[in-house]
Amino acid sequence: MSSHDHSKTRRRFLAQSAQIALGSAAAWATLGQLQMVQAAGLDDPDDYRALVCIYLFGGADSFNMVVPRTTAAYTNYQAARPSVAIAQASLLPITPLSGDGGVQWGLHPALSEIQALFEAGRAGIVANVGPLIAPTSKAAYTARSVPLPPELFSHVDQQAYGMSMGSETAARPGWGGKIADRLAAAGMTAGSGLPTSISLSGTNMWQGGAADGIYTMGSSGPSRIDSTLRATETWSRAVPRRDAFYKLLDAAKRDSSLFTREHARISQRAIDFSEFTFNALNGVPALATPFPVAGQNRLADTLKTVARTIAARRTLGQKRQIFFVGLGGWDTHDNMLPDHERLLRTLSEASAAFYNATVELGVSEKVTTFTMTDFGRTLNNNGDGTDHGWGGHSWIIGGDVVGRRIYGQMPEMRLGSDQDVGRGRMIPTTAIEQLGSTLSRWFGLRQGDAMEIFPNLRNFGTGADYIPMLASSNALLNEIDFRRRRR
Repeated sequence: MSSHDHSKTRRRFLAQSAQIALGSAAAWATLGQLQMVQAAGLDDPDDYRALVCIYLFGGADSFNMVVPRTTAAYTNYQAARPSVAIAQASLLPITPLSGDGGVQWGLHPALSEIQALFEAGRAGIVANVGPLIAPTSKAAYTARSVPLPPELFSHVDQQAYGMSMGSETAARPGWGGKIADRLAAAGMTAGSGLPTSISLSGTNMWQGGAADGIYTMGSSGPSRIDSTLRATETWSRAVPRRDAFYKLLDAAKRDSSLFTREHARISQRAIDFSEFTFNALNGVPALATPFPVAGQNRLADTLKTVARTIAARRTLGQKRQIFFVGLGGWDTHDNMLPDHERLLRTLSEASAAFYNATVELGVSEKVTTFTMTDFGRTLNNNGDGTDHGWGGHSWIIGGDVVGRRIYGQMPEMRLGSDQDVGRGRMIPTTAIEQLGSTLSRWFGLRQGDAMEIFPNLRNFGTGADYIPMLASSNALLNEIDFRRRRR
């Protein structure tokens, strides 16, 4: 091996060592006080990672997303929601390599692209995930003998908990923002032209609280000050408006009021970011990957801009990017069958196009996309819809995903089951913090950082901080365990 190859291998190992997924305190002790080794990656063009959160606002119905095909299990499912059950014959079969619980499963017929990703090993299902403070049984829930997340079944509170482990009245920094802060503290975002947190759906609690802020832009890219001021006016009328704006901004920068000067500083920063990002995105080649026609799939439009931003990462000076993309409409109290089909098709087409774009860009193993939502929905139907529930399923998609697997425990889709606390509201068996911690570890945080961001993990026992669903982390963990056993 040449010295160049040896050096590159060493840098990659050190970078990966900062991303290990240690399942026990003993394994952590084996590495001593290993930190995130930012120096190993800052000069390595291959050291790049991106997290993409697709948030399904309103509470996505998981039980029509992943449906049992086995006759007995399907009969229970159909009996629980006769008005909204998906026909057994129309389900798209999937063949999980693990986690099926002895049941054959199928996907909603609108999820054909995600079915293909799953069967190709590029997508996995995180089963029955949701807000939990500690492991909870039906008896413990009924007796209130364990702490429970605040205001269960409430949109705003469950959004707050899933994004930040807080509530409507006890806001906390989001765990996406905390990940960005830990990376910044370790120097892994040094030299970045933009904040690590980039939202294409406005401000949000998941990225909230990050020290370097959130950079927001629209589904087609950054909004520029000239086009904003121009609006529907002719350019001849927009020029005086623009000049007047800049005169006011310049005056505000020199104002005696600290508040006014800070407001001006933030405004100028936004303008600078907008121009910088616009030029960076315009400087990358057009994507060859086919996306749905612009305007026909709003999520695909947004994810295409995410892909363009990833393509511009070197110009933007970013080794780490954390994206937030929202898709609303999932509060399906009524008219569920047609609305849910449309939403699932939107999600499926957009997710597949985005994954294919990461393949084109050569970063599919460095970009992990996952879904979150307010909560799952009830197993029983409420007329032609379903009500607010608790546990539900998340998708995880990417080239580093150990796919074609179901992670966690699928619930028994039967009213009155051991996990049903009423009307088919299923107690989660995987905590949202376990999903978040796993993603943070893959992204470059050490075990101690993850445990500080997600303190409730201590209630779930050894190894709860990592779900083995990302190949690079899994491989490194196995190597470390092997070395420890040899000692």
